[in-house]
Amino acid sequence: MTYIVDLNGSGQYKTIQEAINAVPDNNNKWYKILIKRGLYREKVKIPPTKPFILMEGEGSRQTTIEWSDYASNGHMTTNFNTETSATFTLQADNFVAKYITFKNGYNLGEGQKQPMAQALAAVVDGDKASFYSCGFVGVQDTLFDGNGRHYYRDCYIEGAMDFIFGFAKTVFERCHLHSTAGDWGGGYLTAQGRGSDSDTGGYVFKYCIVTGTGLTYLGRAWGSHARVVFYKSQFSVSIAPAGWNAWNQKDSV
Repeated sequence: MTYIVDLNGSGQYKTIQEAINAVPDNNNKWYKILIKRGLYREKVKIPPTKPFILMEGEGSRQTTIEWSDYASNGHMTTNFNTETSATFTLQADNFVAKYITFKNGYNLGEGQKQPMAQALAAVVDGDKASFYSCGFVGVQDTLFDGNGRHYYRDCYIEGAMDFIFGFAKTVFERCHLHSTAGDWGGGYLTAQGRGSDSDTGGYVFKYCIVTGTGLTYLGRAWGSHARVVFYKSQFSVSIAPAGWNAWNQKDSV
């Protein structure tokens, strides 16, 4: 089954969330949501009851989902926190996305910078999720690679502070990480949250490239047993000589 989303009205739906809502709860067959080119200004959420969804755009430069919430924006929305700031939230298992950019526009506009705040482009919490030729754009906490087993290939991920963080068991293959730390006086590529020796989580960056400006750490330890591996990857950004930062785990690492 394929649902077509088009801002101009040529599909069954004009918003992505409408198409997701149309997928039957607890389905066990794949549903494809084809998203025509355009800038979709909406927050999108796939709840746990909507597994087996394939979302496909017409190119990461042509199909973009964007919103601009941030974690300290609670005076506008009740029960607001880091995760609820996300433009896109995945909670369901068995998910695939292709050729889409997920963007949080907070602090990305022209003019004076706003205070640094968590502003997520995406939360990925479902198990067995994969992304192909997708973009993730933000400043702080761009991609919350939360829980589950995930795979990213040929993706573009941009941010300045902890812009890939979480607890998942994940491989990033042939991805392009772009640091904008130079705009903020320094930054961190990752903040991995593995908390024990028995925790199977961790991030592997395989055949990736890292570009950008400003002094950048490979990561800082969000958890006491944080695990991040860069394998046969290339760096053309200034990496801090220490490489890694223990952050709040100095007594345990």
